[in-house]
Parts: sequence; C-alpha cells; structure tokens
Amino acid sequence: MAIPNSARVAPRQRLMTDERQRGIVAAVLALARERGPDAITTQAIADRIGVTQGAIFRHFADKEAIWLAVFSWVRTAMGAAFAAAVAKVDSPLAKIEQALFAQVAFIVANPGVPRVVFHELQYPGDSPVRAAVRTMITAYRKRLALLFKQAKAAGELPADLDPALAAMLFIGAVQGLVIQAALAGNEAGMVKRARKLFPLLLHGYRGRRKT
Repeated sequence: MAIPNSARVAPRQRLMTDERQRGIVAAVLALARERGPDAITTQAIADRIGVTQGAIFRHFADKEAIWLAVFSWVRTAMGAAFAAAVAKVDSPLAKIEQALFAQVAFIVANPGVPRVVFHELQYPGDSPVRAAVRTMITAYRKRLALLFKQAKAAGELPADLDPALAAMLFIGAVQGLVIQAALAGNEAGMVKRARKLFPLLLHGYRGRRKT
C-alpha cells in the first residue's frame, strides 16, 4: 500500500507501517463478517488488533483512507485470484467457468467482502470510496466481457450473445449466491452451489436452439 511521504520513512519503519496497514485492512474485513459496515468504528478496529485508536491514525490519515485501502486490497486480491483461475485452462468457456468458481471461493474465504461492497454501492452520490468500488466492479465486468467475446469467437457461445449483458448475468448470479448464503448464515456451501449453477448459466447463454 502507498504510504504518504514514503521517501522520508526508514525501510524498517516502512515495513512496520505496511504490516500494520495490512492488519487494519484484515480487521475491517473480519468485522464486516460480524456486523454492518456502519458499525465498524476505528475504535472497533483498534480493539480487534489490540492497539489504541490513536495508533490507527498513525497509519491512515482518516477513516476514508482505511476504506480506500480495503478496496485496494480487494481489487488486487480478487484480480490475482481471477488471473490464476483462468490461467489453468485454455478455452475461453472453461476460463469463464473457472472465473465463477474462483470468485465464489474468494468470497467464501473473505465473507466480509460482499458486505462492504454492497454497502458502498447502496448510497447515492459520489465519494472517493464509492468511485473506487465502481471502478473495481467495472474493470472486473470488462474482463469477464472479454472472455465472453473470446468464447463467441471460438464458437463456444452463440454469435449473437451480448458479452456485456453476459458479464452482468454472471455477476448477478454470484450476487444471488451471496444473498442465499447470507440468508442461510453459511457461505461454505457456495462453491457446491456454484458448480450446480454454471450449467444453468451456460444453458441461458447458449439460448434456445434454432430449428
């Protein structure tokens, strides 16, 4: 994570600051699993990692900076999971399938992520944090749309499929799994349900066969 005035910070101190920032981000996501994001105060974060509230602000200028760091981590970590998943297979359609499983597995491992993402998106207006979330989701949707475009070119999906809408359906399906898991109070079954869901998505993408 970027640190203000890093050029004037000694290497050891910078390392300690990076580690503390990562700990703060992890604490926020852990707290998001237990309570609404509105209830995640800097005092709650401090209590979780065993420091004073003042210590939090030695590593972040304000609470907005903390949330920006959280979404920076989410963007990087989810992007890495996506890249690793699609690299395992060759065909575009197989990459789409692996992307679905990777996103669901990421959510299972980090259940606080969808809570903080949905929380930011539900408010009108704009802020640096909401802009960061929108940028993250837009970039992810574009990566998915490119895979759908490639699947069309490879003849794995119909030529008239709209890649942008296909990507939206993909993301919506994952959101549906998240909501179901939240209602059940258990994310562990999401991977199994995703494996059952993908054939249904694929059937929808391929559409009714022309006679």
